Amino acid sequence: MKLSASWIRDFVDLKVDDHRLAEDLTSIGIAVEGTTGSGDKAVFEMEIGTNRPDAMNHYGVAREASAFYDVPLKPMQPALPMAEKAEPFPIDIQEPDLCPRFTVRAIHNVAIKPSPAKVVERLALLDQRAINNAVDATNYVLWEIGKPTHVFDLDLLEGGKIVVRRARAGEVLKTLDGIERKLTSEDLVVADAVKPVGLAGVMGGYDTMITDKTKNVLIESAWWDPVIVRKMSKRHGIHTDASHRFERGADYESTVISTNRVAELILASGGGDLHGDVVDAVAKHMDQAPIMLQLSEVHRILGTQITVDEMLRVLHRLGFDTSLEGIDTSEFAVRIPSWRLDVEREIDLIEEIARLYGYDKFPNTLPAFAGSVTELPEAAKDRELRSALLALGYNEAVSLTF
Repeated sequence: MKLSASWIRDFVDLKVDDHRLAEDLTSIGIAVEGTTGSGDKAVFEMEIGTNRPDAMNHYGVAREASAFYDVPLKPMQPALPMAEKAEPFPIDIQEPDLCPRFTVRAIHNVAIKPSPAKVVERLALLDQRAINNAVDATNYVLWEIGKPTHVFDLDLLEGGKIVVRRARAGEVLKTLDGIERKLTSEDLVVADAVKPVGLAGVMGGYDTMITDKTKNVLIESAWWDPVIVRKMSKRHGIHTDASHRFERGADYESTVISTNRVAELILASGGGDLHGDVVDAVAKHMDQAPIMLQLSEVHRILGTQITVDEMLRVLHRLGFDTSLEGIDTSEFAVRIPSWRLDVEREIDLIEEIARLYGYDKFPNTLPAFAGSVTELPEAAKDRELRSALLALGYNEAVSLTF
């Protein structure tokens, strides 16, 4: 994927040039395969591992740079005007295990028009086509903080509500690509009171999309179960930037901030009025249990005496919270940030410490060994048999062990 170097720098003040930044990011596992352009048009060709959806965006890469260079990461704080008083928009989540959180925000009296030059130019650097200011705002936020969002034409939602449910057998949804898709009960949809209006986590619906006639919009940001998104994407033959991230585990806690950021961009370009406060429907809380980190295990695995301050610095810059366990400083409880679903065990934390500390700083040593090398009897028999067969004119084929 492509990421803009100047966009990364929006969130972290760096003293190094783009070439040095690319090399340093690569050294910590955020691989930059190449660079094109220069200055504000410099673009990194990135190779981000499938287990790191948190780094598939500019803010995530800026967080990695913040940890490596030990400089502050600027907070993401959308600035919004006072909202009009309004009743909360109704949200009915019927499948809490598949959609534990669904957040919406309405804007009235929006002018749908081309996006500002900065938004268009930044999307173009990433090979993204500008459509209009409302749709571009969702695309911009996707590449900025990594959270897929969607905008509906609010007036085309029948019944004035959102329902997250299983599709009914035989239902048909025309997706944004203009294709009518026959749904089954294995599909999860976003629906209004009457019909499906989106394939959850994959693609929105054609009948409620933003057009030049749109006046009122509803911004949506949710968290979807990765397994069902992957199955739907495969079943319907659709792979989108949204499904790519939801399949790998998006950030559960980012639904509100992403909704507000989209609203901020739309208001800045198309005007309008916030209609009511953000509505955050939480059907099921998700929180990873803390992981115990023992300093003795860190030193055993890494083979070097990294200081406690250095370990904590790395973890805190990456967004991990730590608290001391017991009366000494030999064990810490580490709370995992919502965007790092790939960290599940103590060894994962040790890997984070190692890659940010720098693999090049570890001395080259041979493993400890006591005893002598002996050949197993079976190996001698195998060698004798092989020699005899070759002498008789047979050919030997050596294949991969697996």
